Amino acid sequence: MINQAKYQNILLCTDYSKDAEMAFVHAYDQANKYKAKLHIMNVIPSVNPCKVQISEKSMSKKKSDKTDEHHSLQELGALKKVYNKRCIDLPNYEFVIKIGSPDVKIIRYSQKNNIDMIILGTAGRHETKRLTYVRTAANVSKYANCQVITIGNPKY
Repeated sequence: MINQAKYQNILLCTDYSKDAEMAFVHAYDQANKYKAKLHIMNVIPSVNPCKVQISEKSMSKKKSDKTDEHHSLQELGALKKVYNKRCIDLPNYEFVIKIGSPDVKIIRYSQKNNIDMIILGTAGRHETKRLTYVRTAANVSKYANCQVITIGNPKY
C-alpha cells in the first residue's frame, strides 16, 4: 500500500511571467486538493543588497532600507491585485514579499515556514531575466528541503 502525500503548506513563487501563471494554476489546484495553505511569494532585488558603500554618493543604509520597504509595499499591492480575487475560494492563503537573492530567500522561507512543496516557473518574463530565473529554479530545486515543481511553457 502506498502512503498518500499530505501537504499543509505550498509555496508559489511568482514574477508574473507566463511560466509563473502556469505555476499558479498548478499551485492553486494542489492547495485546493490538499486543503493546504498557499503562500504566494515574490522576491524583489534589494536596492543595495550588500549594504556597502560603492561611491561617496551611494545610499546610506537607512535610505536603502526605506527604499526597500517602499518597494515591498508596492509589490504587496501588486500581488494582491493579481491574486487576491483568484484565491477567494481557498480557505487559507497569504502574500509574502522578500528582498534579496530569489533562490536564497525562497529556500530560507521554505525552511522557516515548513513548506511541503515549492512551485515556480522555469523562466522569467523578460529575456534579460530568463537566465537569472532559470538559475533560481535550478538552485531552489537543488537545495530546497521539500519537493520542488518547476513549470515551463513549451510555447516560449
